Amino acid sequence: MSLYDVEHVIHDMNVNAALTERFREEPQAFLAGYALDDSERAALVDGDVAALWTMGVHPLLMLHYARARRVPMPEFYGALKPLEGQRKMVSARGS
Repeated sequence: MSLYDVEHVIHDMNVNAALTERFREEPQAFLAGYALDDSERAALVDGDVAALWTMGVHPLLMLHYARARRVPMPEFYGALKPLEGQRKMVSARGS
């Protein structure tokens, strides 16, 4: 598993609307260009935000992904609610 590769996919979609559209139309074909394992590919294709969160995808990228997948925010937050407290966000700046 490579968190970098998963985040790279999401970043690419965020900065290029044509890639987002390609992902929406042909997710498997789009993802074939990335070094992902089966679980990463499945999470991205299936819209499994809980799996992406558990993998460690950055919160901001999670929001970009939800927008690209057109996941309604109540559904997005509902999927993450059971994982509350699983990850602790800490600023790199200290306090």
